Amino acid sequence: MTNPANLYSQQDFKSRDVVLTFHIGLMLRVSYLQEREVPVRPDHADLLPGSWRRWQQAFEAYDSGDEAENFQAVGVRLRECLVSFISETNSDGLVPAGKERPKNADFRGWIELLANTLAAGDSATKLRSYLKKMSFETWEYVNWLTHAKNALRMDAEIGLKAVEHLLATFTAARLRLAATPMRCGECGSYRVVAGVCEHCEWADPAYEVPESASPSDEEMARRLATPCTPSSDVSTFISPEDHLRG
Repeated sequence: MTNPANLYSQQDFKSRDVVLTFHIGLMLRVSYLQEREVPVRPDHADLLPGSWRRWQQAFEAYDSGDEAENFQAVGVRLRECLVSFISETNSDGLVPAGKERPKNADFRGWIELLANTLAAGDSATKLRSYLKKMSFETWEYVNWLTHAKNALRMDAEIGLKAVEHLLATFTAARLRLAATPMRCGECGSYRVVAGVCEHCEWADPAYEVPESASPSDEEMARRLATPCTPSSDVSTFISPEDHLRG
């Protein structure tokens, strides 16, 4: 209440029971809204904008009622989401030479190619297998949900979570492929900074120091012509000219 926590004003809430009821409802509402938020960073979500948008739209059908038809509609929206995922990720570059290109809506065909690309090689065997199995099972479940005449609300919620996991996992797999950290040639550590291993001091013979971009004479003159702006906690003002004279 107002004193000492200052959470709810006693002028507005006269009863502890009313405060408790309001607070519980508010917390449920906050958690309810958080479930609809894209569970990856905005810049990562931009890799699959259409897929994530359709995943969020599936909640509209989830909220539309408590009948089996409403939950089947969730399946329809989620199926559209998975088709959108394929359209956003398929590429002729995924198709090996001599192989026939899958049809645009061939979910299984494109998942095979996408997983083989994102998790290529012997070291990624388990990841590659997981991406395929998880995707195929999710696709089957969503298609079942679209025709489940006895579907329950929990069935629709499971579908939402399954598709969410698929999109997030493939996003992580794509980021993993793009991240190629340098490893120590002696001990295999990832702690290699500027060509030197911080663990065993191994030096990469192929490392080249990047060239520093020195400002031009015009840029240096422009910088020196602008006085420094002191922050509020700096009592002494020093201009570029003062610094050079000192």
